[in-house]
Amino acid sequence: MNLTLDNYTKLLGAQIVELRPGFAKVKANPIIDHCNFNGVIHGGYIFSIADIAFAYASNAGDQMALALDMYISFRKSAKPGMELEAVAQEVHRSGRTGLYQIKVASNGELVALIQATVYFVDRMPGRECN
Repeated sequence: MNLTLDNYTKLLGAQIVELRPGFAKVKANPIIDHCNFNGVIHGGYIFSIADIAFAYASNAGDQMALALDMYISFRKSAKPGMELEAVAQEVHRSGRTGLYQIKVASNGELVALIQATVYFVDRMPGRECN
């Protein structure tokens, strides 16, 4: 499994700290530039960290995974300097689809809970975003 760190992951300052088929752990340290007008970390940043974990977990196997849907429930706000950890875990796989749960937490406290579905296809040669 040789997934390289994509540019968006780098832009957000996220790091893949654990990866295996069906599982990924991502850490990120949001900064003040990631805040919204209320002075808390933008929901889009939190969603992106979850999406990165989801993408790496679902693509770490033999097939390419394409997101079908993601449903997020924000449970707690985050502030600059809080380390965020997103953990994506495959919870069910049947045929060409897989169901994942992604938890974003800070210091063990749940920040967001996401349920997501992927569609698995054969890996395609060449990608436009490299």
